[in-house]
Amino acid sequence: MSQLIELTYVSEPAQNMSFLGLMRLLYHSYSNNQASGITGALIYENNKFGQVIEGLEMDIEVLWQKIQKDTRHKNVRLIESKHISERSFSKWTMVFQGNEEIAKTLPDVSAAIEDVDFPVDHPLLVALRDGG
Repeated sequence: MSQLIELTYVSEPAQNMSFLGLMRLLYHSYSNNQASGITGALIYENNKFGQVIEGLEMDIEVLWQKIQKDTRHKNVRLIESKHISERSFSKWTMVFQGNEEIAKTLPDVSAAIEDVDFPVDHPLLVALRDGG
């Protein structure tokens, strides 16, 4: 049986992200991750993405390969990959400026938008803060 793994990375969008582009990204990421049993969090701030994904090792590896080949990203950098005994996120979440407007526009995925209490020293926050 495959083990649980948590993978953390940062990247930049290849082009400036419009509000509509962010909505599309949210919808597709939410749907695909939910179907694959992947949980985690996606943060979009200051034109940078930071994501923590967690799930079965084989599913995370497939998603990580797709992320690295995705032409919508550039400067993709792995921060950390580690085996975990349990998930830190019970469902998939996305956190970024403008959450309230997204929740109104995409009510089907409003459950994916919530305040997430990341530990201040979480590798994702450290990487985003340090210009990751």
